[in-house]
Amino acid sequence: MKNNIVQRSLNHPMRKISIISILAIGFCLFQAEAGVWRDDFEDKRTNEWKVYNEDRAVEKWWIERGSAIGEIFMDGFMSLWLTGNEDWNNYSLSCRAKLIKQKNNAEPYFGLTLYDTGQKNTRYLFFVYFNGMVAIVKSTPEGGAPVPFPFVAEEDIWYDIEATVKENLLEFKINGEIVGAAQDTEPLKSGQAGLVVSNARVQFDDVAITGEKIPNGGPGKAQRVSVTRKLATTWATIKRVDSNWLDFRTSKIISQ
Repeated sequence: MKNNIVQRSLNHPMRKISIISILAIGFCLFQAEAGVWRDDFEDKRTNEWKVYNEDRAVEKWWIERGSAIGEIFMDGFMSLWLTGNEDWNNYSLSCRAKLIKQKNNAEPYFGLTLYDTGQKNTRYLFFVYFNGMVAIVKSTPEGGAPVPFPFVAEEDIWYDIEATVKENLLEFKINGEIVGAAQDTEPLKSGQAGLVVSNARVQFDDVAITGEKIPNGGPGKAQRVSVTRKLATTWATIKRVDSNWLDFRTSKIISQ
């Protein structure tokens, strides 16, 4: 598959992908008043969420003590829990997340999905791994195009994770710091938002989806707020980097 995502950061270990870092000026994102859809899972309702292609034999999602729990232990597969509408675009998805269980020698990871079209099998994925890296992935029926960035995550620690898609620009933040940014030369148009887990049991809380076209609502009783956020404010001068990166296995989607 042609990789049409361009990485926006330098000096990262890579394998199989040639990286182009591009000079760009920072710009403001979501400066207008934005709506917020929120779920803090305190009411234990899950009717606004749906597991994509659910296979109850290997994956499950539930609410426990005011948090959402996602679990799947099947090497090479991931489970997606989706909410929202397929016409949502130009938005941010944030939450708190913590790896609470892994087993065997399978590599665990969790993350976020944006612009998810379900059965059409197109989405942007933002993954936190436990091998010293995170990744931004554009997934289509033809395959995935991962772009990795260094980040050391640990088990049983809460992380504030946030993913943003604005037009053709993608940004990944952890604990308020930008860990990766990319540009898609053939961007997806829109889609649902959701949580992702693979080879693990992961705890999620305080989900918020923010954007100019996002309606106020959700079980978390969102309030209208003025949001000013920026994508990477300083990107490097044009430079092509060819090197090797960590062994990266592309996971399949349940029932794909």
